[in-house]
Amino acid sequence: MSRLLDRRHLLAGAAGLALAAAAALPAAAQTVPAGKVTVELFGLATNGFDPVIESFQKQYPNITVKWTKFGTDEFKQALRVGASSGKMPDLWFNWGGSLAYPYSRAGLTLDITPRIQELKLDQILVPTAIELAKDQGKLWGVPNRVVPMTMIYRKEMLEKAGVKVPTTFAELEAAAAKLKAAGITPFSLGGKFSWQTMRFTDFFIEHFAGPKLHDAIKSMDASWEQEPVIKAFAKLKEWNDKGYFNQGFLNVDPATNMQLVYQGKAAMVLEVPSIEVTRLKRENIDPNTYGAFLMPTDQTPRRVSGFQQQLQVSAKASKDVQDAALLFATYVVRPDLAAANMVHIGGPSAVKGIVPGADSPIQAQYATWLSEGLQLYLPGDQSLPQEMVAAYFEAQDSVILGAMTPAEAAKSVQQAITAFKARQK
Repeated sequence: MSRLLDRRHLLAGAAGLALAAAAALPAAAQTVPAGKVTVELFGLATNGFDPVIESFQKQYPNITVKWTKFGTDEFKQALRVGASSGKMPDLWFNWGGSLAYPYSRAGLTLDITPRIQELKLDQILVPTAIELAKDQGKLWGVPNRVVPMTMIYRKEMLEKAGVKVPTTFAELEAAAAKLKAAGITPFSLGGKFSWQTMRFTDFFIEHFAGPKLHDAIKSMDASWEQEPVIKAFAKLKEWNDKGYFNQGFLNVDPATNMQLVYQGKAAMVLEVPSIEVTRLKRENIDPNTYGAFLMPTDQTPRRVSGFQQQLQVSAKASKDVQDAALLFATYVVRPDLAAANMVHIGGPSAVKGIVPGADSPIQAQYATWLSEGLQLYLPGDQSLPQEMVAAYFEAQDSVILGAMTPAEAAKSVQQAITAFKARQK
């Protein structure tokens, strides 16, 4: 089953984001190696760990963190190569779901579960983050962020077209049509590697299927070969044909998906709140010129795609290296440092009581939504087994290219699932 959270879990976890009590939280227990230790860290270039590493090494001068930076898809490949060659890094960034469990189930990831209370993670972190990071009931990393995904827009582009912030699916479509008529591409999208396109397909499935059926479809307990999925693929094709996405987006790198928005040629991106840090602020763009709104699914409960981000430790590393790696992972979420660290790595923070300031309006808005009970569903590339993600990506891209009808695309994914299940017997 996909790891999704009910309202009770999310409210309990997100409530901490609204508190101003982080300083009163207990500090995690620290095991510091006595000798000199080097920790090899793999992560994304956008993780923002540089200042965190610098301050960490000043406090622990006997530990060197060697950070290797990758683009998103290069990073995923680096982990796969490391796993197959038996040369995993000592510490690595990861998401959750099926992007993380191949490594834990292969015995490559250190099980943190026995040390949750010792490290006080159950007291420091919001339960939402811990639950999203678990696999088969065990915790395999130290979460540092809870990341909803929804629409971020350039305010002046909507104003230029006379578009109000949409609150329903029909209003979103009407806004897209009005923007297009004004000569503005509604949505800037980096479709290379398929996962940014997936965000829209997931949204359409949530809209047409509703939360309960969507969860069953993604957990492969319900067939993909049914009307809501077919409608979702058809809507993806329709929006493409109407020019709501940038031309040639299937060949656009996700790292460049903001360029058209910067240039005033596109209005919106379906993104994570950390672009406020990793894109806007680093490029000297005032984040107050951008706004955010929840993807309007017209469903109850209101959910958006979302996930946690964590640091995972190698089960194969030496004890000293494991201790040093875990020390860094918990340093990122130390209550007395978490707010400062969030400025670099992005938010919302997985640490209770850490709320973005007025200089981070986008992240503050996301944190507010979470505190008000916004629910999350895992994106398709985390809720589905990775073998099925490839089938999902191929199907959606084939629909856009006209190589499959929506019905054929739904059937192709279901056929892949049937074959996958047969191989598991």
